[in-house]
Amino acid sequence: MRVLTRVQVILSSLLLFLIPTSVLAQPTQIVQVTTELPDDFLSAKPTVQLFKAYAEFKMANYELAKAMWLNVKGSAKPDALFNVGILYDEGKGVDASITQAIEYYEMAALAGSRSAAYQLGLTYLHDKRIQNDEEAARHWLSLAAYQGDKDAAHLLASLNPNGTNNDNMVGVQSLLAQGSNDSAVERLQLLAEEGNTAAKTQLAWLYEAGIGVEKDLNQAAALFSQAAQEGSSDAQYAIAVMLVTGTGVPENKQAAMLWLRKAAAQHHPSAIKALIELAE
Repeated sequence: MRVLTRVQVILSSLLLFLIPTSVLAQPTQIVQVTTELPDDFLSAKPTVQLFKAYAEFKMANYELAKAMWLNVKGSAKPDALFNVGILYDEGKGVDASITQAIEYYEMAALAGSRSAAYQLGLTYLHDKRIQNDEEAARHWLSLAAYQGDKDAAHLLASLNPNGTNNDNMVGVQSLLAQGSNDSAVERLQLLAEEGNTAAKTQLAWLYEAGIGVEKDLNQAAALFSQAAQEGSSDAQYAIAVMLVTGTGVPENKQAAMLWLRKAAAQHHPSAIKALIELAE
């Protein structure tokens, strides 16, 4: 979820003419979802729909989460498409397919999801399931960096001839993109013990999704809370979502709003959009 500036809206409309031919795939046809969806989901605002679907994902109800994400409309649709891509990437509730994942990531990125653009950059750089394509990686990382993604900007800089690729978190992201989840978790745990806030946030996501570790929402919430207290806007947004939906922690909408405001104060796009929609 993010707020597009006028320039970014124009950029999105021009991307089809700027993307290298090797990057573009045939658009995925979004199949009409037949899973029955709860009335409170269908009547909810886009951001709330995204939260509800995310709660189902956290509880491993992947089929329902996918059905919800495919029915999200409006401002939350880019993030919803990105999340469907994750399901295909990880093979959660669907047959794993990197091709399907990339197609959803690309739709999401073109619709405005900087997370999807960053994920595409990682995928084209490191994923062993496809032929690596540095040109495509640079394109998507540039798009994510343009939209304010610091990790994308850092990784993009590391690809420059005079750049370096020694940053601990860049190395972790590379391991995850290569599917070396156990090694990534070990490195993250060491970094987290040393007080690395970004490592705590990344490790929390892995506990939340059950990647490289046993799924543990309570541990995810604890790590998100630590990183949020240390100032990570991503962690602040993540713990807010958990507080809104009551997954991993007791439901507390007042506390969720406080964390959303802290994340929004750091220009976190999803937090900004959530605050706008929840205030309406």
